[in-house]
Amino acid sequence: MGLQTYQKKRDFKVTPEPRGEVTPAKASGLRFVIQKHAASHLHYDFRLELDGVLLSWAVPKGPSLDPDDKRLAMHVEDHPVEYGTFEGVIPKGQYGGGTVMLWDRGTWAPVGDPQDGYKKGKLKFQLHGKKLHGGWTLVRTRSPKFGEKSWLLIKERDDAAEPAHDGGITVAAPDSVSTGRSIEAIAGDADRTWSSKKSVAENVSEGAVRPTRKRTAVASTPAPAAKAPASRTRKRTATTQTEEVAGVDVSNPGKLLYPDAGITKLQLARYYEAVADWIVPHVKDRPLTLVRCPDGWNKECFYQKNAPDKIHRAIKPVQVTTSKGEAIYMMANNATAVVAMLNSGALELHPWGSTAKHLDKPDRLVFDFDPDDDLAFRELVEAVRLVRSLLEELGLQCFLKTTGGKGLHIVVPIRPTLDWDTAKGFTRSIAESLAFTFPERFTANLSKAKRDGKIFVDYLRNGEGATAVAAYSIRARANAPVATPIAWEELAKDVRFDHFNVRNVPARLQRKRDPWAGFFQVRQSVTAKMLKSVGYTK
Repeated sequence: MGLQTYQKKRDFKVTPEPRGEVTPAKASGLRFVIQKHAASHLHYDFRLELDGVLLSWAVPKGPSLDPDDKRLAMHVEDHPVEYGTFEGVIPKGQYGGGTVMLWDRGTWAPVGDPQDGYKKGKLKFQLHGKKLHGGWTLVRTRSPKFGEKSWLLIKERDDAAEPAHDGGITVAAPDSVSTGRSIEAIAGDADRTWSSKKSVAENVSEGAVRPTRKRTAVASTPAPAAKAPASRTRKRTATTQTEEVAGVDVSNPGKLLYPDAGITKLQLARYYEAVADWIVPHVKDRPLTLVRCPDGWNKECFYQKNAPDKIHRAIKPVQVTTSKGEAIYMMANNATAVVAMLNSGALELHPWGSTAKHLDKPDRLVFDFDPDDDLAFRELVEAVRLVRSLLEELGLQCFLKTTGGKGLHIVVPIRPTLDWDTAKGFTRSIAESLAFTFPERFTANLSKAKRDGKIFVDYLRNGEGATAVAAYSIRARANAPVATPIAWEELAKDVRFDHFNVRNVPARLQRKRDPWAGFFQVRQSVTAKMLKSVGYTK
């Protein structure tokens, strides 16, 4: 390792890049950086600090969160550690001439001996960045075309992994983690280069950074605690006021949307910002139905599925097939998108049971337990425990969620192998079996007249285009309740769960471990044997 090749290729009288020197080696707190580099061809430079330099690979397509995407990574010369703060423009005619952006940065932790792994051509590690997290592997391929310079960058299968979608993380989170600038904005400031030796204020005052609206990277997995609100800015004109939350200018922030509880639009936006790392994984890459209440939960509310002509840049469109033909729905893949939807008056988010990658095949089943108004809560508790036992006997792990009202949801994560008709038929067979075996307790009939003293087991949320309220979504009901995942151990006969609301859920997440720990790691399928055992036939 060394910097001779790096320094030999550059004229430091012309290029603003740091000359650098090998720094003392560290055993921990190792830095990583990914720089988006618009040179002759756009690519991403992936760099890991080791033995006083930045080991470097050029990744033409950038990193992917999908473990099935094995991205080519061409090994290039070592770079100085100081290069990890460089963002600017390399002059035309110089080596690597073009625009360089700090796309991601953080620390990395090797798995095993990093020097040995690097030498043998298989380097495993964990990333702790602003955009990238979890386990990764760099493996040398020794391809006939590229020789020993050819490596592959591969995401490990873990909580931070995600299926590929519409360009992936590089499209969803395109801008600088350092300055918030786009690659075009940096190129437009070719005579102004970010300097790590100056404070942010100095860079701004000298024009190196033009203040821009912050953008939030895609959240991947639930964090151990709810996020503290980020810094915000308040903007005023003669007649209006807005406040920035998660990169969204929230209009009419003082508007009371829950007058009964004194809760404003701004408070709701801050709630969604605080729980973004928890709600986003449950709505990401899924078409959404929104419940919009622009004037408050107690005024006129309506459902919205189709995307309007103009949507916030963070909201992702997705084409779906409906009974009326093709339509464009919306997806919320990060905190900014969720807050943008709230800003439009959307209190509730209801995702499909399938993702954009497999719209025709659900990856979760939902049983909605809707009790008669006069039913004692302890009877609902006993009922959902019974259904849990039934599902576990089939071999299916399930999770429990309050709905923000008097009901409960059981959610079953599955591999996307069933079509919608089979998924609906399977859950209907279970609901009808419960109603047949325990007629005094359950009904599978939608009619409210048939629910006297019983629990309606709603399986209809498992049809194509049907939705269920998202985990951690606000509900359009008195006191701003929240649909809240709970652990099975929390299910007590003498406790009601309609008290979870926007005021106490963030604190709950700070105090408790994830009640749905392991949800995104479950890999289970509804088998032919299971279908037969509940009496389902096509």
